Amino acid sequence: MPPGPNTDSNEVVANYIYQKLLNPTNMTALGVNSVWYGDQELIPNTPALCIAPGNKKREFQGATFRTLNTFETYVLVYYSKIQDVQQNLHGATTLADAIETLVHSDLLLGGNVFSVLCTQNEPGMITKSGSLMMGARLTFESQSKTTLPQQVV
Repeated sequence: MPPGPNTDSNEVVANYIYQKLLNPTNMTALGVNSVWYGDQELIPNTPALCIAPGNKKREFQGATFRTLNTFETYVLVYYSKIQDVQQNLHGATTLADAIETLVHSDLLLGGNVFSVLCTQNEPGMITKSGSLMMGARLTFESQSKTTLPQQVV
């Protein structure tokens, strides 16, 4: 495990990925117009990304109240309204792949975890505000190790 404290907060992990994707340099490199925390009811412009925390799992790791924390973070990609299915699918998949590469460029998420991996990259059609859009859902799984607070007996 790398030096420095890991986190046991799903919010910290999801917000770190959100801030990474919200960075203007990264937005420009990805060709993204908007990045939001949490899924949105309306998507005013595309391509757009919504980052949301998912499930958190914790299990004991040996004595002294050590825990292995596993976090899911979802990156929802809204590429564009469907006009040409093939072109939109190529674009959505290319963007999703680029997001994977960007997040994997920081496998420790700034020291918050000891690993992050995109475990699913699911392209598909999405209905949003009555419009059919092409997009993808990426699931990133991150892991950290922490210690529970000292127990008072």
